[in-house]
Amino acid sequence: MEKKVNFKKVGRWVMAGSALIAVVLLIVFSSNTFSTDRCKKIEIKIKNANEQFFIDKQEIENLATKHGSDQLTGRLFEKIDLREIEKRVLKNKQIKSCQVFRGIEGNLNIDIEQHIPVARILMSDGREDVYVDNEGYFFPLSERYSARIILLSGEYFRNLPSLKQQRQENLLNFINLINDDNFLKAQFTQLDINRAGNITIVPLLGKHTVEFGEPENIQNRLNRLKIFYKQILPVQGWDTFSHVSVKYDGQVVCK
Repeated sequence: MEKKVNFKKVGRWVMAGSALIAVVLLIVFSSNTFSTDRCKKIEIKIKNANEQFFIDKQEIENLATKHGSDQLTGRLFEKIDLREIEKRVLKNKQIKSCQVFRGIEGNLNIDIEQHIPVARILMSDGREDVYVDNEGYFFPLSERYSARIILLSGEYFRNLPSLKQQRQENLLNFINLINDDNFLKAQFTQLDINRAGNITIVPLLGKHTVEFGEPENIQNRLNRLKIFYKQILPVQGWDTFSHVSVKYDGQVVCK
């Protein structure tokens, strides 16, 4: 008995087979292209480059190429170790993150994010001063740029590796709140913190210091300080008091 051929079904199989072959050929072609193509140039992007100036593109390229001794431009991509380049770049501790990848256009892309400092710590234990970012990481100062930010000092920072521990969370929140407030950021120049964690604020204007206490009930204390600066000092005079305390709830004590 003669069987009828279902041409529609055969056609679908042929189309499916053709599509599969095309995909395989595309993958093979792409793989071959990526394995044999050479790096045309190094393309560097620095996130938040307009906020801080710790590093520039030339410095990144010097790190990536070991100051030109490991030339990347013109090399086959299959001979370039992307992870090794990331490690080289991250040797600069002002750099928070680094991603190295091949672009479709044949460039070697290096994407950088800098640490953004929220304070500078004046170390009293013999270590070099450091910056701290909004996540609590310490990173070194730069020879090419000095950030104008609040200073931190005191025995609290002796042998401290970071502000990443949970017990330092309130202090870090306090610093970030100051930086988010234009008035407080301009008025507070330094925080001196003793071993117990009590904070003394050194202001820009006035001959007084501010006893803040431990970083607790922070927003309420800052609100009382704003009342002091905006309502009391303009009437009494900026040099009237030598000591101000907002350590105790509901009070602004002036001496």
